Amino acid sequence: MSYQKLLRELAPDLNPAGVEASMRLHYGVLNHLPRDIFVAEALLAADLESGSPGILRKIAESLGMADDFAKWEAGQDA
Repeated sequence: MSYQKLLRELAPDLNPAGVEASMRLHYGVLNHLPRDIFVAEALLAADLESGSPGILRKIAESLGMADDFAKWEAGQDA
């Protein structure tokens, strides 16, 4: 399962590409992280987006994930 699909399950109200990008800022690679870290990071991303609307999009863009972000916004799996 891709990270974005997992993150969509954990935080269906957030753009999973933005959450993944935020996580990559903190951890770089994600394959070593347990599921509970994904849960915690999804909650952190929700707080981040709530405090600064649009920040997850900006983070995704800065990490070259703008296309994935746009696909999720359009209702398509990235």
